[in-house]
Amino acid sequence: MHPFRKSARRAHSNGLRSVFLIALAAVASACSTPAPKLTDLLNGRLKESYSETQAVEVFYATNRQSLSQAPDCSDRAFGVAFEEVSRYGACQINVPKLRPVGTFEMASNPRADSHRYFRAFAHAPFPSSGELESSLKETLKRRGSTEVLVFIHGFNVKYEESIVRAAQIAYDVKFQGPVIVYSWPAGSDGGLLSGALINRTYEQNRKAAAASVPKLVELFKTLAGLGATPHVIVHSMGHQLALPALAQLADEGTSPFLGELVLNAPDIDLGLFTGLAAKVRKLARRVTVYCSFNDNAIAASETFNGGRRLGACERVADVDMVNVSEVDAPGVSGLGHSYYAGRAILTELFQVLLGIDAEKRLFIRKSEPNSTENFYLRP
Repeated sequence: MHPFRKSARRAHSNGLRSVFLIALAAVASACSTPAPKLTDLLNGRLKESYSETQAVEVFYATNRQSLSQAPDCSDRAFGVAFEEVSRYGACQINVPKLRPVGTFEMASNPRADSHRYFRAFAHAPFPSSGELESSLKETLKRRGSTEVLVFIHGFNVKYEESIVRAAQIAYDVKFQGPVIVYSWPAGSDGGLLSGALINRTYEQNRKAAAASVPKLVELFKTLAGLGATPHVIVHSMGHQLALPALAQLADEGTSPFLGELVLNAPDIDLGLFTGLAAKVRKLARRVTVYCSFNDNAIAASETFNGGRRLGACERVADVDMVNVSEVDAPGVSGLGHSYYAGRAILTELFQVLLGIDAEKRLFIRKSEPNSTENFYLRP
């Protein structure tokens, strides 16, 4: 690895402790009583260390077509077609410690090393959204948490991948509360995409996203009634259902209930987002967008849709627009579209969930006034 990249990686890793100390120092200084030790506050915040291989519980809601009478946590359970019925459950996912941050690889056989490979341990279906809600409340109480992490995936992501990715993100940012994924009907019937199938699959996924908006509204209403703070992470085409769903809730007069709303590589029309932004902001404490000039998937979407996409970077009032072009690496995947799950953005997400202002977070620099973004994430 190039020495510069090594030093950058060390800086991101070693900076996490500094982030916590800064945040906790601010909390301690605001208290009228004698300040507790920063180490005590730090250890109190991180009750679950995520330093060993362990099972991570991932709750899910999905309107994918059911493929099995006895669903599990694999693609044998739910397909890529749309259904009007919402289904709920929880998966126990083994998350290994011996892997690079931001990556996942499923075990190829039952004897594969559990410290290197992901594996689904168990599955528990819920008969209704009411049981999902009660299970989330029980988990919040058991963990002593007041926060929920919600993940909404993007284009061409099948059910199993959505579950495992949610577990990976929760583990890598050491999230202390329950995590839930909304797994909408994305993916391709043909498995791996060929160039000839991409446009057809994109159109199918786009229609499925639009049709899924009412189902996601139902889930958001459940989350709003938890008495906890949901933080929502969205990727790619997932914005085409997440943002209209939130706008609908705002139109219905829903009270603010979200903490952080984090939008990664958003594949949504820029003009549409500009029109929805004011409504969405009413429901969230803060809206953060990660965009990139190097995102070839967003560039392809602009060609396909014939217009600007939010993920290509464009300032929007009262939204933190963070350009990640300097840390994005299209050479790794060929697209530069999956940075949301890598070390640089996970370090950012860790700080965002602490509530730290953008200009005070590690590795952030302000952009010039005439730039298409507010901030740059430094390499």
